[in-house]
Amino acid sequence: MDNQSSPAQLLFPTVPNSYCPSGDWAAIFNSFISLYLNNGTVNIPFLNQVTPQQITTLQQNVLTIQNQLNAVNWQTGTVTVAANTSPQTFTINLPTPINSASYNISGYFNLTAGTADAQASWGVIGSPTASSFQIWILSNNTEITKFTWQVSNLGSL
Repeated sequence: MDNQSSPAQLLFPTVPNSYCPSGDWAAIFNSFISLYLNNGTVNIPFLNQVTPQQITTLQQNVLTIQNQLNAVNWQTGTVTVAANTSPQTFTINLPTPINSASYNISGYFNLTAGTADAQASWGVIGSPTASSFQIWILSNNTEITKFTWQVSNLGSL
């Protein structure tokens, strides 16, 4: 493969005008793949300058990043909120236990319409566990019907 300083290219043999296989569509398509697409090449500039050790290092780095992102264990859910002058308490059971009881909890209120004139607030009750946490929500606004929560373990990054 000739690697020159040009953009990456996909190169395939030219299909001649005389190419006219017979049979059903599957046979025709498979013939085209085996004769032309399978004989294509990818021309990536400077690829010949990448060593096998550099490729191994890149693969290990990508695997490390994938493992770190998997360890974040980001999860989300919603609870239904009713307008009330007293705080409502919710126990959130995580769909998948998180890998640490020390994780980030965030959330926001979902409005059904208009703008919220009344105030709404929320907070965490007690200490979260790896599989659940408790929150309280105070909202006397009928336009707030749901609260969306998210958890993630950003410390794993």
